[in-house]
Amino acid sequence: MGKECLVIDCSPRAVSCAEIARRASEAGFERATLRELDFAPCDGCAACKSGRCPHEDDAARLWRRLREASVVLFVTPLYFCNFPAPAKAFLDRAQQFWERGEKCGAKFYLLALGGQGEENNFDSARLTFRAVCLAAGARQEAAKYLPNVEGVRDLKKYEKEIAEFLAQAGKGGKAAL
Repeated sequence: MGKECLVIDCSPRAVSCAEIARRASEAGFERATLRELDFAPCDGCAACKSGRCPHEDDAARLWRRLREASVVLFVTPLYFCNFPAPAKAFLDRAQQFWERGEKCGAKFYLLALGGQGEENNFDSARLTFRAVCLAAGARQEAAKYLPNVEGVRDLKKYEKEIAEFLAQAGKGGKAAL
């Protein structure tokens, strides 16, 4: 496959996002699950301006993998119109790239699931994802927003869209799809 293609399950629960991450994994993506990692949030110490983040934890190791990846697919539910707190804490650690003027270089994709039906419920997640891509020096390749998803059963109405999006992301990194 060449450079790694990663799927990151951003959900605190092993439900809908876990199912999509499983499908991506079967298609050749390496899988990372944030709820299984132990990491500290960015504490604003500014150590990354002149060196490295002092938190040598699972988030630091995963960001190193992201730096070397060709494609990173984030799969997340929305909690109050944005990424869940653990995912946001992980994403905040992208600040180190911005501070040091480094680039991650991967193509970032986002697949977000929202329980509500209104399109504007995804606005905060859109802005957060764009900011993370800018901070990390990653290319925001594509995003897909699926409303009215409360559980795995609700994914059925989006089967085709999910499959097409996974294929699009996989082709961006030459994953075996």
